Amino acid sequence: MGESWREHHCEHTEEELNQILNGMDEELDSPEELEKKRICRIVTRDFPQYFAVVSRIKQDSQLIGPEGAVLSSTLVPQVQAVFPEGALTKKIRVGLQAQPISVDLVKRILGNKATFSPIVTLEPRRRKFHKPITMTIPVPKSSTNDGTGNVFGGDTPTLRLLCSITGGTTPAQWEDITGSTPLTFINQCVSFTTNVSAR
Repeated sequence: MGESWREHHCEHTEEELNQILNGMDEELDSPEELEKKRICRIVTRDFPQYFAVVSRIKQDSQLIGPEGAVLSSTLVPQVQAVFPEGALTKKIRVGLQAQPISVDLVKRILGNKATFSPIVTLEPRRRKFHKPITMTIPVPKSSTNDGTGNVFGGDTPTLRLLCSITGGTTPAQWEDITGSTPLTFINQCVSFTTNVSAR
C-alpha cells in the first residue's frame, strides 16, 4: 500500500483541460485563484490508488549543454546561474532553488545580529564544472539597509559567503568561503564564480 511513489507533472493546455472536463459547465478558478485559496488542482489521465500533495521549495530546471545558458529562479528572479560555453561537456538537467529567508523570522531568533539572503541550491550537487560558472544572489535585506546603498563594502566587510556541498537529504555543513572567493557587488546583488555546484 503506497510503496511505489513517483512525481506527477501537471502539464496540460487549456484545450486538454476542457477536453478532460468534457463540457462540464462549472466555472473553474484560474491557477492564480487556486493558489490564493491554497488549493491544488491535479489533472491526470491515470487513476492511482493515492495522491500525495507535498510542499517543497520550487526548483527551476533546464537542460544545459556545452553551449552554456542562464538559469534563473522564478521565485527570486535576481538569483541566477550563468553557465559559459564549455562549462559542461554534455547535456544535463540543472536545477536551481532559492529559499527566501523571512527578515521577521531572523529578527525574532537573532535580533539585529544577522540577516540572510535566500538559500540557493544548484543541483546536481557536488558536480565539477570544466569552466567556472557565475552565481548571482541578492544581498541580504535588513532594517538598516533601505536598498539604496551597499552596506557590505569597506575595509572590514560584514558579508559572509557560506557554502555546503553535502548532497541529498544530509544536513548542510556550512563552510565560510568568503576569504577564498572574490565577490562583485552590482544592483543590490553579489556575484561570484565557482567550479562546483553546491548550496
